[in-house]
Amino acid sequence: MNTPQRVVIVGNGQVAELALARLRRDTALQVAGFVVDRAYIRSPELLGLPVHAFEDITSHFPPDTHLAVVAIGPTAVNRIRAERFDQARALGYRFVNLISPRASVWPGVVMGENCTIGDGCVIQPYTRLGDNVHVGSGSVVGHHVVLEDHCYLAASVALAGSVTIGRAALLGVGAVVRDRVRVGAEAVLGAGVVLSGHAQARAVYAAPQPVLLPVSSDKLPL
Repeated sequence: MNTPQRVVIVGNGQVAELALARLRRDTALQVAGFVVDRAYIRSPELLGLPVHAFEDITSHFPPDTHLAVVAIGPTAVNRIRAERFDQARALGYRFVNLISPRASVWPGVVMGENCTIGDGCVIQPYTRLGDNVHVGSGSVVGHHVVLEDHCYLAASVALAGSVTIGRAALLGVGAVVRDRVRVGAEAVLGAGVVLSGHAQARAVYAAPQPVLLPVSSDKLPL
């Protein structure tokens, strides 16, 4: 079977716009348009490309002639992006992995479909990524790590060796996870969290809030 050279993007938000930019910069594929749930169509066009209802995706962008990229943020702790991925797969679509040429992905890494690896990422050997995994720019994923389906790592996340990130878990900007720790399914680590022990499924962690000091910056001895 020949691989289609046209792509439809599932989504119409900023994540979808970034997917368009990555496809144009990093691949030779032609982006045919966007699809989104009918209730969320804001305009018939986005960045010069047509926007159609996801409910009509096969009519406008048939799966035998189009690949798909599900480009939706981690809304509802990744539930929406997981649902649209599963629905598109059931309709017969194959998916594009958006791997930045500015990322370092070692030999021995196993990757599913519809994965995004941003600029400046390091994915070390023997790591396994499931389907629909997002690794934000500047993140470091250590050796022998497992990223299960639909999990979402924001920018500059750091995972030490042998970490497991459960299905649809969400890690905010700059989150850090110690070696051999497991983060349960649909758990949330907020920006800047440093996790040294296991996190249960659907657990929510937040970093300490910054303290506003009673001094003006022009009084600092810098």
